[in-house]
Formats: sequence, C-alpha cells, structure tokens
Amino acid sequence: MLSKRGIRAIMLYEFKRGTNAAKTTQEINKTFGENLFKKFREGSEDLENEERERPESVLDNEVLLEVVEENPRTTVRKLARELNVSKSTVSRHLQEIEKTKKLDRWSAIGIIHYDFMKPGETITSESYFNRKEPILLYDNAKPHVSKRTVQKLRELGYETLPHPAYSSDLPPADYQFFKHLNNFLTEKIFRNDEDAKTAFEAFIESRSPDFYADGINKLVSRWQHCIDCNVSYFE
Repeated sequence: MLSKRGIRAIMLYEFKRGTNAAKTTQEINKTFGENLFKKFREGSEDLENEERERPESVLDNEVLLEVVEENPRTTVRKLARELNVSKSTVSRHLQEIEKTKKLDRWSAIGIIHYDFMKPGETITSESYFNRKEPILLYDNAKPHVSKRTVQKLRELGYETLPHPAYSSDLPPADYQFFKHLNNFLTEKIFRNDEDAKTAFEAFIESRSPDFYADGINKLVSRWQHCIDCNVSYFE
C-alpha cells in the first residue's frame, strides 16, 4: 500500500506538472492530506506528515470552492463522486467554505438551493424574515403573515395577493415538486438520516428541466382558476 509520503510525492509531482487539483484528487481513493496544493502554492514542499488529532482529508477547500462556483447547481452526491471522497466529507468542507443549500427556491430549470432541517426544527417568522433574495408566490402561512414579515414586505415594496392559507393547489413546490417526491419515496425504508438525504438527492437528480418548467407553466392557469372560484378551496 502506498504510504502517505508517496501520495504527497505524487501530488507534488502533479502540481509541478500543472495538473488541475481536482483531477489529481479524483485519482486518490483514501484521505491522506488536507490542503496540499495550497501548501505547495505557499512554497512548502515538505512531504512529511503533520501531527493531527484526526485523520487528514485529501479534499482541498480551494479545489472544492472552484468546482462549486463553476457549477452552483451541483449536488453533494455529484461532488463526492467527482472528487472521489465521501458525501460526509463534502458536506463538512462545504460548511467550512460557507457554501450550504436550502430548499427554498427553484426555477424553471431545477432546484437552486436546498437544505435539511434538524429534527424538531420548524420554520418560524424569524427564520422566514432572515431569508435572502426575493421569495416568489408569497402565501398566508403563519410565519409569512407575522407583523414583522408584513412590515418588511411593505418596506421592500412587494405587492402581495390574498388567497386562502396553506393553499397546496397554488405553490409549484406543493402541486408539482412534493407530489412527485412523495410518490418517489413511497415504500422506501430509511435506516438513518443519511439514507433519507441520499434518497432526496436521487430524486432531484432524476428530474429533468422539463419537469420544473412544467410546474412553473401551470402557475398562471392555477392562479386564474383560484380567481374564477373566488379563492375558494378546490381539488
């Protein structure tokens, strides 16, 4: 088995050849060193191991940042496969470079951001208020109509349209995304949180841009139907 010194020698060799850090990382199956390319750039050519309290990770944050910024819509699963490391390693380093995702926005071509809430965690007025970027299809759920939220919307000059609270027939996330997600997860068994996250990511990767475009395109007709029915509930 190749020693850590041997791995470092290979990485230094590829660095001097000008090989891309991500490409070199893909060829290494085990975690032998952290931020090696960064050390080489800083002038250090030391091949000896440094004393650490835990096993080192071969994933360089600079490499990860470069890959993520090149394709902001990539997933943890894809990053792990591309960089040849575990999903947990990718998730940990994403937090270190402050690149996390939330399930709060998606466009006509796919999911933009997503995140997994902690057990027992719920969306409150505070968390809703502190979100960034415009939020489309404002609704009447309690966190969205608190005095603080309404005041902020007025300050921003957003026009809000009234409709029944929790109208699952109106938000594309409800009538399009979650409907198909529910069918996808039916009869699946999850042994732990990681299994559930993996299944969710598999669902996202299985959807084509047409799937999201179809959900957005249905919005106009659904809004019109709501108006025609005098904002009454309907199936």
